Amino acid sequence: IYFEKLSIYCNHYASLIPMSFVLGFYVTLIVNRWWSQYTSIPLPDRIMCTLSGGVQGGDEHGRLLRRTLMRYASLSALLILRSVSTAVFKRFPTMDHVVEAGTVSLQHTSNCNSLATT
Repeated sequence: IYFEKLSIYCNHYASLIPMSFVLGFYVTLIVNRWWSQYTSIPLPDRIMCTLSGGVQGGDEHGRLLRRTLMRYASLSALLILRSVSTAVFKRFPTMDHVVEAGTVSLQHTSNCNSLATT
């Protein structure tokens, strides 16, 4: 009975707003949500440019600091993409595969494994 009343009510007001307008609004909403999620994934290239300009030093210490920070940025991008992309997850299904690739060391995997996942 409630569904029938709802259908009659919707049918009465359906001619006021064209369906193509409603569908266009819906598609725009979905695409904007997807695009905002896509652009919120941090890319290592942007971080690399910021680090190369911000972390000074042409000596060994500055080079190692930039290298370490970029390693952490690459690892964070890998962990994010692993949870989103099936291709990346197939390449790195466990943290052992990430260690084999040389992105992280064994001593840092205990920190990653202790994180709670939801």
